Amino acid sequence: MTKFLLHSFFLIAAVILAFLWTSNPFLSYYNLQLIAVFILFFFANQIIARHHRTKINLTIDTVIFTMMILLLVISTGGLTSPLFFLVYFLMFGLALLFEPLISLSLTVAMVLFFLFTPSQTEPKNELLQLFSLVLITPVALFFGKQYLKVLQDEEKIKILEEEEKIMEEQIGCEESDILLWSCLDLKKGLTDILDETSQILADVSHLKTHQKERIIKIREKALKLLQSSQKLKDEIDKTTDEG
Repeated sequence: MTKFLLHSFFLIAAVILAFLWTSNPFLSYYNLQLIAVFILFFFANQIIARHHRTKINLTIDTVIFTMMILLLVISTGGLTSPLFFLVYFLMFGLALLFEPLISLSLTVAMVLFFLFTPSQTEPKNELLQLFSLVLITPVALFFGKQYLKVLQDEEKIKILEEEEKIMEEQIGCEESDILLWSCLDLKKGLTDILDETSQILADVSHLKTHQKERIIKIREKALKLLQSSQKLKDEIDKTTDEG
């Protein structure tokens, strides 16, 4: 809300300054010169921002363009100007760059601007132009809201992609832990069990039959676990290579 009020203040101030300039017969004579000054100021702002590698201030640029367009429209006939369509582009541009409601506040300011501007010789055409300006406002609001929705969806997609990368890294770490455990701890433990059972079975004279059978079963289970751990390792390696 604070940004909206701040942006609205600057844009309305730009409209008021344009009105004060154009309503003065002496100053209005230099409309084109003032437009040239604004163009130079715009390019200077761009060059300075790029030279210092800072973010371009969109508020300054929009104020410049607002005053330039209003001066051009007034200089070429006001509401009957062939350049009046630039006002529509300005409204759509502001709705996309800032809060969509900016179009509403700018419309009110511009309607008042043209109402207090000296009337031309075609009141019906002027009234139609003002009416079209009012009608175009909801369209600008709609496109501005849709654009914000697209940006929000893109931001959500970026968040999901980042979460996916984090999950892949976690899976990679867990995979490494599993492989390390299966290759070192499990394999070593099972190998030791097999060695011990082999040594016991090498001298079966002191063993009873049921003890010998149990040792053989233990050895067979350890061998199966060793084989299954190797199989699991091979499957993980294959999945990783395919990914």
